[in-house]
Amino acid sequence: MSEYLHCQVCVSKLWYNGVLCNRLEDSMVSRAQKERNRLSKIYGKRYKRHFMSEGYYCFYCGDPADCLDHCPPLSIVEDTDPKKLREKKIPHVLLPCCHECNTALGDRYLLTVEDRLLYLESFYDAFLKKQKGFWTQSQVDSLEGILKEYIRHHMDKVNRYTHKIRNIQLRTIRYETHPVYEEPTETGGESWDDEPFK
Repeated sequence: MSEYLHCQVCVSKLWYNGVLCNRLEDSMVSRAQKERNRLSKIYGKRYKRHFMSEGYYCFYCGDPADCLDHCPPLSIVEDTDPKKLREKKIPHVLLPCCHECNTALGDRYLLTVEDRLLYLESFYDAFLKKQKGFWTQSQVDSLEGILKEYIRHHMDKVNRYTHKIRNIQLRTIRYETHPVYEEPTETGGESWDDEPFK
């Protein structure tokens, strides 16, 4: 007999194997999005968009950007005293970012661009270190079917991650492209000190 849980939204059965009811999954996503929208309304005015001469590419790895990364993360800004961030001269910026880097960074406690670059380098490097053996092109050509497709896809991913690491290392040493701290200005009579702090 299988054990089961009940979905809190529609009271259907949820199996323990990790499969979620679609309605519960949708409600979890909408709660996270609502929280993100709330934080963005409160703290969004602190962030400035960081433009780069290269165009709209990921600030970290150089791939085409498809989203923006809040640096420092919105969730951390709510729990951190603004005076401490100002004392450390941490700029609040929106950086063009690819989905892969943005997902890897998430809401980790990485306040500066330098911290985020170091984390991403170690994140992609950890993936490469897990790879056991590499296939030569002649070995891949001798394979057939799904295995050949899988190995080729995997080799492409290894090459992409190697390229990402190289670009992250280059960005790390190119300080002139990093965002610079600017003193916050009062907007409409409000300053950072007027914002809520838990």
